[in-house]
Amino acid sequence: MVRPQLTTIVQPLYDIGAVAMRLLTKYMNKENVDENIVVLPHRIEKRKSTK
Repeated sequence: MVRPQLTTIVQPLYDIGAVAMRLLTKYMNKENVDENIVVLPHRIEKRKSTK
């Protein structure tokens, strides 16, 4: 365990992989890709390394 506990950014790793795979499949099939920027939910988990 790291002391003090570090503040981190919580990201939806499964969703990142799912979106990446969907976009990669579209690129490989030469389909039109409308999403240039994908924003997924995220949050800052404040712990004891920030005030």
